[in-house]
Amino acid sequence: MIIDSHMHVWDRSVSAYDWITPDLGVLNEVHTPSRVADALATCGVDQVVLVQAEDSFTDTDYMLATAHARLDGGLPEGHPTGITGVVGWVPLDDPDIARAHLEPLAEEPLFKGVRHLIHRDPRASEFLRLDAVHAGLSVLADAGLVLDLPDAWPWFAQDIAATAARHPGLTIVIDHLAKPPADPDAWREWAEAMRRAAAQPNTVTKLSGLHLDGIPHTAPALRPSVDVVLEAFGPARIMYGGDWPMTRLTDGYVATFEVLAELVGTLSPDEAEQVWCGTATRTYRL
Repeated sequence: MIIDSHMHVWDRSVSAYDWITPDLGVLNEVHTPSRVADALATCGVDQVVLVQAEDSFTDTDYMLATAHARLDGGLPEGHPTGITGVVGWVPLDDPDIARAHLEPLAEEPLFKGVRHLIHRDPRASEFLRLDAVHAGLSVLADAGLVLDLPDAWPWFAQDIAATAARHPGLTIVIDHLAKPPADPDAWREWAEAMRRAAAQPNTVTKLSGLHLDGIPHTAPALRPSVDVVLEAFGPARIMYGGDWPMTRLTDGYVATFEVLAELVGTLSPDEAEQVWCGTATRTYRL
């Protein structure tokens, strides 16, 4: 089984997604599951988790409607892939509003976790140190939900370990291996931050989003970073994510999958199974 733990959908007639600027070209288009259906089938993906792309209730509602096939553009009838989870958004810095919004979602079986675009927040470098945010994270933990963290390096990667230690009942998912940097000195700092985060048992990370500035998207170039997280987290705390449609800016879904499959291919069958599906199944209760 293969689970893609990180896919996006959006429609800019539904909400702004104001980080998608004109220079991002194809990302300005509407992105529905139907547009990636062939690639998912080609790669043998069985399940997909949709992840927020905007800090808004509208985006969360749009993902849930998409997952429940209430909108046009869903996966074709009989397609082998199912959408089995949604990571949405609530204002983590306002625990009262977060709690009020999560209450009606308690009965929504597809709602699995919350993410905030911290790297696009003006408070990025201090976000995980704010008392209000920690109160919001307690709300997530009480609700049995997961916290996804987007591009952590360089903004808040150093704060992940302390955040995980402060909230031992909260599972923290570090998206995109926290975005390893190309600069050797910064890379070493990234590696230490990841090792400290991994020392907390309630953290996992995603093998996803690794089209990185200054690092070719090839298995040999990515291998040092992947080796760091394999040693620190172990395969049972690493999961695959395709990061579509961001891959449309580079070499596409299938080519991206093939590079990651080459990296996973060096593991034993049991270890590879954890990366492909086991970790995501446990983390998101799929």
